[in-house]
Amino acid sequence: MYYSYEYVFALLGAASLAGLLGALLGVGGGIFIVPVMVLAFRLPVKIAVAASIVSVIATSNAGGSKYVDQRITNLRLGMFLEIATTIGALSGSILALYLSEWVMLMLFSGLLAYMGYTAFVTRRLDDARIASGAFAAARQDRLSAFLDISGDYYDQAAGRTVEYVVTGAPIGAAISYLAGMASGLLGVGGGVLKVSAMNQHMNVPMKAAVGTSKLMIGVTAAVSSILFFLAGLIHFYVVAPVAIGTTTGATIGTMIMNRLHSAYLKWLFAVLMAYLSYGMLAKALAIHFGLHLPVLV
Repeated sequence: MYYSYEYVFALLGAASLAGLLGALLGVGGGIFIVPVMVLAFRLPVKIAVAASIVSVIATSNAGGSKYVDQRITNLRLGMFLEIATTIGALSGSILALYLSEWVMLMLFSGLLAYMGYTAFVTRRLDDARIASGAFAAARQDRLSAFLDISGDYYDQAAGRTVEYVVTGAPIGAAISYLAGMASGLLGVGGGVLKVSAMNQHMNVPMKAAVGTSKLMIGVTAAVSSILFFLAGLIHFYVVAPVAIGTTTGATIGTMIMNRLHSAYLKWLFAVLMAYLSYGMLAKALAIHFGLHLPVLV
């Protein structure tokens, strides 16, 4: 496949924006760059997924360390959830090699729609719970207490230290396994589900969930990337600009995330998820059913 200089530089710009958004939302950038590569750059979905997986490793190293320095990341929680996520990533990578393109697109569309909906309905919840101290007042289950995975961080937007009690460790591990499968199958790093799981089911504030997810997604993606490399799906002229661009964007995003209110982050997340979900659905319908819906890219 031939890649012109213009094509590569355009891919670099798109990846930079994806990395910025990924750092703000803790999802690695893959959730944005895969639909863009498929819809705007006309790449086969499996090549796009493979490139995204490799770029997730780079962005996790760039962004994850920044959140650790800012003491936003919950290291104990991340290590616990990563076990289930890594097993799921291996399962998802194997599935990705055998599923047809339109099925993968449909699965991606459904995942995006679900994440957009949950972000929208909970958009004001974090700020209200921080103000009331509800994050610190939750009742902890036995496994979470045994693992000692509660934490705190300084929220610049709220101007205070936010303490939180982590609950729901078993359901968090189960969803993290599914997040790993999503990473291997769709090239999204798994953060798209892990952030939601931690925020909605484990009583973790949005920003702490973003920081913890950012650290985890690189390990998850590393497992999947090996299988894609062995399958010959990693194209250097796609992977290189995507990895460089997402890393650059992620570095910028980590510098500004803690200055924003959680409600703004969730609004942004919901809007982007809604459109990208529609775009991937339109692509799947066109491939399998010959039904062409209007899209902007």
